[in-house]
Amino acid sequence: MRPFIGITVNFRNDGEMEFSRRLGYPEQKWQALCDDYVEAVQRAGGIPVMLPVLRGEGAAEAAKELCSRLDGILFSGGCDVDPQRYGERTTGRTGELVPERDEQEILLCRYVLEETDLPVLGICRGLQVVNVALGGTLLEDVQAAGHPSHTLHMYPRTEASHRVEVAEGSLLSTICGAGELPVNSLHHMAIKDCAPSLKAVALSDDGLTEAVELKENASRFFLAVQWHPEMMSSKDPLQQGIISAFVASCRK
Repeated sequence: MRPFIGITVNFRNDGEMEFSRRLGYPEQKWQALCDDYVEAVQRAGGIPVMLPVLRGEGAAEAAKELCSRLDGILFSGGCDVDPQRYGERTTGRTGELVPERDEQEILLCRYVLEETDLPVLGICRGLQVVNVALGGTLLEDVQAAGHPSHTLHMYPRTEASHRVEVAEGSLLSTICGAGELPVNSLHHMAIKDCAPSLKAVALSDDGLTEAVELKENASRFFLAVQWHPEMMSSKDPLQQGIISAFVASCRK
């Protein structure tokens, strides 16, 4: 049977999604997911399941129950993580913040790791969420921290814009190989301090953490990357390989 892959979604409560004027009313709330994730998971043989941001009484337990019926969870990209979630004050350099999404995804990450054996894949914001959920911190803006911009919209989303160095012996290296890996780049936050239970397994040429795995429990599939393999996956077999390895682990 094909595994059910839960994918977290973007949430807007102000009716300002660009397509909302064509599909509904300005005051409506929207839960949305980029189709790149759906296509990549389907190509890998999984069945994508959108995980809505639940609110109100019983939301936390309902979200946990939903996850317990899945075969794996993918923490997707999207809005910034609130610096207060990792014990810092914002300097005003964050983009859009969605407290409801932060709350649910941090809760679900801890639940999935502590109470289930579900495989986990994090992408872009997903890497940042799992790092914060497990006790790590973030750079609110990479340029403010002295790094060159990592938001490189001049490149098509399907094309590599820089390279990362993948560590030998890592889970990621078994999928893509150790050494240089071409990736795209669409982020302005990044990991500052890795969570105690995580280790960096890929670095950018300016020293930013681009992928993390668990330090222990190597038998479990847990990988989070700062780039967007789902966007590159239709043209790059290595990037599709990341999604496919994750989905394959969800069949076990």
